[in-house]
Amino acid sequence: MTKETTLDAEIRHGAGKSSVKKVISAGKIPSVIYGLGEDPINIALDKILVQKEINAGGFLTRIFSLNIEGKKNLAIPREVQFHPLSDQPIHIDFLRLAADSKITLDIPTRFINEETSPGLKRGGVLNVNRRTVQLSCPANNIPEEIIFDLDGLEIGDTIRISSATLPEGVVPLITDRDFTVASVAAPTVVKEPETTTEGEGEGEAESEGETPSEEGGDNKEASKEDEKSEGKPEEKS
Repeated sequence: MTKETTLDAEIRHGAGKSSVKKVISAGKIPSVIYGLGEDPINIALDKILVQKEINAGGFLTRIFSLNIEGKKNLAIPREVQFHPLSDQPIHIDFLRLAADSKITLDIPTRFINEETSPGLKRGGVLNVNRRTVQLSCPANNIPEEIIFDLDGLEIGDTIRISSATLPEGVVPLITDRDFTVASVAAPTVVKEPETTTEGEGEGEAESEGETPSEEGGDNKEASKEDEKSEGKPEEKS
């Protein structure tokens, strides 16, 4: 389950590009929090602390407690905008949550015990159909990842969503079928084409084209004898 992280936020007054530039130059990230039927509030967050949380991973699936003027606001990041050159965060949208709120999130999948899968040990390949799965989660019980155990799986076995143990209250958004997440496929064998070396090809051509036949040799000798006999004068009796 994701842990709730507390961040101090201050209300951001003013609007427009000039106001945003002042916030950024002060080492803050301009942000907004909205939802639950309340008015949106423009806020500013410490850039270093936010960058640390982003680097920790799973930022968009984590719950934050935003402390705004002493009031706790439960929220989840919905969008982060980054600078196109520096790749630094420049704006964050937060969605307010109630303790019993349900939210749909793309949760990453993870596969364990590949070394104890007989199919993979025999050269099989793990084909992952879904790197993330959409889940409907309670705000207070959001999983960081969905774990699938590959122990004992053979070539041809299929890993379905039902094989994962989900936290209480967490359900897949797809409910009409037990959909496939991954499978153990047979290895792909590529057959190399047969090649003939240059030397072998030339040797065969020479042996076929240049070897004189015995019959041809006899004919040459016979023609020489005929020429000799034709040149002699006939003897008179």
